[in-house]
Amino acid sequence: MLLVQFENEDLLVVEKPPGVVVWPTKKTPQVSLKSLLLEIRPEQKKLGQDLRFGIAHRLDKNTSGLVVVAKTSEAFEYLTGLFRKRKIEKEYLALVYGKLEKHGVIEKPLTKIGQRGISKVRVDDEGKDAKTEYWPIGQYKFGLDQFTLVRVKLHTGRTHQIRVHFSSEKHPVMGDDLYGKPESQKLNQILFRQFLHAAKLEFQLPDKTWLAVESDLTEDLKKVLKTLKKSDN
Repeated sequence: MLLVQFENEDLLVVEKPPGVVVWPTKKTPQVSLKSLLLEIRPEQKKLGQDLRFGIAHRLDKNTSGLVVVAKTSEAFEYLTGLFRKRKIEKEYLALVYGKLEKHGVIEKPLTKIGQRGISKVRVDDEGKDAKTEYWPIGQYKFGLDQFTLVRVKLHTGRTHQIRVHFSSEKHPVMGDDLYGKPESQKLNQILFRQFLHAAKLEFQLPDKTWLAVESDLTEDLKKVLKTLKKSDN
């Protein structure tokens, strides 16, 4: 069952579970955010494939958290316009390798590259601008390794932006099987996907009021933090 965090006559904000793709593929023809959405809101079918059944943006398969869905064609155009103009604030929670003690900003252009059928991204001076801001909110240890829980704000919305930016700084997102190896795999005994959660969406509704929706970490990620040793130094 898909959890709805907010709903009005224009849109709803849902929680995408980890391990679920937004759109069905040959490997996952049945379970997707689309199929889960249509189970609880079959009326979304009226928007059709051209309007993505109202799903205004996407998250990676192994990223959990908030996704906004339009209920009308007008709301869909409104929301996609906000995303295009960067007027929707998006914040994430991520556990990264190493120790980060201060607020920081990563500004590195990114470009997509092809690699054996896998969509991958790299830092490239000729790529599109990308800006990621972060705040450390917790320090942890596991064995001899240190990790930092960070709150991340996206100022741009590039594919794999958080994952690539932190990997480029030698602080990869833990559990990421595409970027930052071998450090990103240091918690494979207890973490079975990338530690990345879409925790907040804030934007202006069509009626000009403001909406801020927040989402707590999923149980699997909470369990990982409980297993780690909290560190204050």
